[in-house]
Amino acid sequence: MSTIQAVCVGVVTIDTVALVDKYPSEDERVLAREITRGGGGPAAVAAVALSRQGIKTAIIGTIGDDADGKEVLRIFEKEGIDTSGISIGSTPTAGSVIVSSLERSSRAINTRQPVNQAPANSAAKNLVLKAQWLHVDHVGINRLSELGVSRGSGPLISFDAGYGVKDFDPTSVDLFVPTDRQMALRYPGVDLAVALENDSLKAGNTVVATQGSAGSSGFSSETGLVTASGFKVEVKSTLGAGDVFHGALVAQIIHGFSLQEALHRANAVAALSCRGLDGQSMIPTTAELNAFLEANK
Repeated sequence: MSTIQAVCVGVVTIDTVALVDKYPSEDERVLAREITRGGGGPAAVAAVALSRQGIKTAIIGTIGDDADGKEVLRIFEKEGIDTSGISIGSTPTAGSVIVSSLERSSRAINTRQPVNQAPANSAAKNLVLKAQWLHVDHVGINRLSELGVSRGSGPLISFDAGYGVKDFDPTSVDLFVPTDRQMALRYPGVDLAVALENDSLKAGNTVVATQGSAGSSGFSSETGLVTASGFKVEVKSTLGAGDVFHGALVAQIIHGFSLQEALHRANAVAALSCRGLDGQSMIPTTAELNAFLEANK
């Protein structure tokens, strides 16, 4: 088997997603335009994005000994993602029921998470030792010591900061990716560009802020401030778009693109994923991405 280039660590779920014109009122029944079921979770979606962008990818997480867990494994295996680092826990596989409203351009999420992550197996630890990049979400960031990894010792570490983590230390990762809203909370009243520079120079790493449909901005000591605009596509749902961006960004960096070009390409991957109702089905391959970029020069 080819050497694993990236390992994603964190939440793995099975999601049911319904698209409705408007949210139902209490005890009201509404007709869904579409209902779909698929894989979810920040780390899991990022893994699919990485794999479709041509990166040899593995996933580390916890599933239950149940039908949902078997479905999760089937999804990963179909995507060519190494699942040897998946552990079976004592609780059911995590899952969500998500209702997306066309009227509000928003979604309501009801989720079931496992009480505890099962201990990492020996395969998981071996995968991490050989990888170039380790991408973690809000659950995965708390498993670094368990996996025997720290910044400067082992693979480069990317953190999806889509969910806040109490007492998070930016110096612990090589690539820190919060949202622009989170940066505004970290630096109230401070311009985003200044906030990115402050965090990057303090931590000695690369900091990238996602900005929704507007695109993304990043800063590193090597590049200074770089920005990339978003892309207009026909949007069905933005579910998982941030997770897609994180995986796509790491993929472009592994492929050797500059930070500026990596942001540009990751923005396009995330935008194209919004053509689907779920977070995974419409993530483009590298060939599809290149064709889209060529058509949108």
